[in-house]
Amino acid sequence: MNDKIQTATVGPVRALYDRNPDAKRLFDWTASLKRDATETSIDRIVQVLGISRKAAISLARQLEEVGCGEFIAGRRGHPSRFVWAYSRVSLGQVAAGVADGIEEVSDPISEKEEKALGPEGNAQPLTISGAKVSLAKSLGLTPDKIEIQIRA
Repeated sequence: MNDKIQTATVGPVRALYDRNPDAKRLFDWTASLKRDATETSIDRIVQVLGISRKAAISLARQLEEVGCGEFIAGRRGHPSRFVWAYSRVSLGQVAAGVADGIEEVSDPISEKEEKALGPEGNAQPLTISGAKVSLAKSLGLTPDKIEIQIRA
């Protein structure tokens, strides 16, 4: 990767990490992930950080300003999203000062897989309500028609 791009991006990314609590939480989250993604939806950022949609869009625009990638507003049924220019895991590690260099995206996770993951990047545990929704969908019913009993 071009050293000038690295230098031009690392400083602003670390500054954003230091001054913006939402950016700090986002970068801490991305640094902890096992898999990269080429993009992250604004809805996912809202879910992971527990912030408003407006705050997530503002954060995505700030990420774009410092050279992390590009914010794309949703149009014609496509969700608003942030397209990463580099490895989001690497950016998180650089922002936190754990690493010095930014890496390219490797082994990216698909958007479908990304949505199935919990905030820590691991598969979410199955809940009763989640099981009811999945079962109802597979049977062509509504979740209120499904009853699950647990015997201990």
